[in-house]
Amino acid sequence: MLFLGLASNYSGRATLSHLFSLGTSSDYKNLEKELAKRFKTEISQVSLVYSGRTAIFLALKSFLDSGKIKKGDHVAVNGFTCKAVAEAVKKAGLEPVYIDIEKSSPDFSKESLESKIKEDKLLKVFILQNTFGIPCDISGFEKIKEKYGLLMIEDLAHCAGRKYADGREIGTVGDSACLSFGKGKSIDTIIGGAVVLRNNFSFPKSFKKSDLKLPKLGDSMRAGWYPLFGVIARGLTHLHLEKPFLGLLLKLRWIERSADTALDSSRTITNWQSKLALSQLKSLRPTPLRKYYLVENREACLKELKKHGFRLEELWYEVPVAPERYYKSLHYPEASCPNAVRFSKEVINLPTWYKDETHKNELKEAEKIIKSFRRTK
Repeated sequence: MLFLGLASNYSGRATLSHLFSLGTSSDYKNLEKELAKRFKTEISQVSLVYSGRTAIFLALKSFLDSGKIKKGDHVAVNGFTCKAVAEAVKKAGLEPVYIDIEKSSPDFSKESLESKIKEDKLLKVFILQNTFGIPCDISGFEKIKEKYGLLMIEDLAHCAGRKYADGREIGTVGDSACLSFGKGKSIDTIIGGAVVLRNNFSFPKSFKKSDLKLPKLGDSMRAGWYPLFGVIARGLTHLHLEKPFLGLLLKLRWIERSADTALDSSRTITNWQSKLALSQLKSLRPTPLRKYYLVENREACLKELKKHGFRLEELWYEVPVAPERYYKSLHYPEASCPNAVRFSKEVINLPTWYKDETHKNELKEAEKIIKSFRRTK
């Protein structure tokens, strides 16, 4: 059986390793050192933080503190994204401006960005998402950055470990690289993240790494237990009991939805999460995080997949700015982002982390079903 969520990238061994992981302050420091080395910056410009959205928030606050931008300026955000990105931009006192994606691509193009820059004089920063781990045309975006004097953030939630066509690693080009260690991301410790500043940027004067607190005990416990709950939920799918089980865990607050992870710049991650993140960072796969397809009748396609044992309902993303339960409150400009609206109604993802032959054959069978529903125009 294939899954997209429910800790589907955790084997039994990995689940136990996560559950009983122990770390030291050396693991924490070594992760910071490795990030600084990997993304070609100083360790003073690296901080481990509570979430990916916190990382983006701190990068933007650093830009503000430098005087390069000011409150109220606009930040170009991918038209197909997660609420966390827009939340971080607004929390920093800036305004997210959604750029529509290409017709069959999950990211905006350099042409679309340049067009928006010409009409919006307040646009000072852009965030490159490299959705699903698919590298963009970085040389084109670099030229735009230099031409208009913009600042660039590389969001590595989906693409840590990937390289651009010119051989440079994603995260080594912009003014900041922001990582998420959330569920299902390239590096997955359930909660956490890191912000990496480059090009002589410094953290805001109000932010001191030495003042960071550990996660609340309940949050740390949830992070430790989540993979085990995922394994149990996978087993319960055979009895059609996984939804009541997960619903109970949510009600008891033993798990938390990914989109609800807090933006908290006063907290960092634990030593044991640092140890896990460092191990994963050193062994990142040079492949996309997910493989995507566009289908004409997604609901029917998902039903057919489920009938054959493929549980692929956890979509990235079911609305242009996910999750759906927050979508209306974001006032997304659907009229100016028609491609993203259509893409979010048609996209289906396949996992890329399965390595054994049994699952590889299952992926081929799932792909055949998806292709029978594939969009033709």
